[in-house]
Amino acid sequence: MNPRRRMLLAGAAAALAVPVVRAQAYPSRPIKLILPNSPGSSVDKVSRALAIPLAPILGQPIVVENMAGSGGVIGLQQILRAPRDGYTVGIVSSNYTVLPSLYNLSFDARTDLVPVAVTVTGPFVLVVNPSVPVKNLTEFVALAKSRSADKSLTFGTPGVGSSFHLSGELLRVTADLPLLHVPYRGNNNFTTDLLGGQLDCGFLTPNVALPFLKAGKLRALAITATVRSDLLPQVPTIAESGYPGYSMDGWQAAVVANGTPVEVMQRLNAAINTVLKMPDIARAIADDGHRIIGGTVAQAGDWFEKDFERIGKLVKTIGLKPAG
Repeated sequence: MNPRRRMLLAGAAAALAVPVVRAQAYPSRPIKLILPNSPGSSVDKVSRALAIPLAPILGQPIVVENMAGSGGVIGLQQILRAPRDGYTVGIVSSNYTVLPSLYNLSFDARTDLVPVAVTVTGPFVLVVNPSVPVKNLTEFVALAKSRSADKSLTFGTPGVGSSFHLSGELLRVTADLPLLHVPYRGNNNFTTDLLGGQLDCGFLTPNVALPFLKAGKLRALAITATVRSDLLPQVPTIAESGYPGYSMDGWQAAVVANGTPVEVMQRLNAAINTVLKMPDIARAIADDGHRIIGGTVAQAGDWFEKDFERIGKLVKTIGLKPAG
């Protein structure tokens, strides 16, 4: 036999003798869920509630890790540093689409991270301190427009570029109001001053506002979404109060680094949608003032793209500048 042919046959026999190693089905080890938010935030609360039933569905533990800082950028960078294999997943909120306008990012927010599923959305409620003599949005607008520039109504927020801030800016632009934005560091500080009367108004999530409204410490004027909140059904939306073009929700979504295998993204998406359809989860989400979204990976991508466009236009209109 030809020596070369004998060598080829021996090599083929050796290859047949080696067991074929197949790629392990995803997931085959624990999944890290990075939350670029502080413990106790709305994102933290919803994400941890979803992670509990998500683990048995995927058959692996879900390790939740908070990585707050720089508007969430620190956590997002950690996701991008990890291997793009679906074992590092992030949860972002609606603040994500304003990041390019606030920070000189080391990554492209529109392309480097991609959405797997939009999980929930929820409105904000415009509230005033009881010392402000208005009972509805029409009266609020009239009062704001009657003030001189040095006595403008003040609205507090937990920070520049937050969804709370953008809710106020959109109202200011839509109704042509001379509102003065007062940014704080975090929710608790601005809520304290709102309750104390140092601020005239602000935007809160319905579940946070509800106890203060019941106690008469705040007064609700309008909801930022296009539909009323189930927690505050008596409070009209800003859209139905005379400004039909107004809409601002806070939302949350699961994301992975671009380059993660499509089949892995589909597996995560299917598992998340299964959890969102669980009656106990749906009830808990509703009780917290959120509304379930779910849907396909493609639908999540469309959601992000539309929000980038919408928020980008608002940012340009109000002249919001990036941080250094």
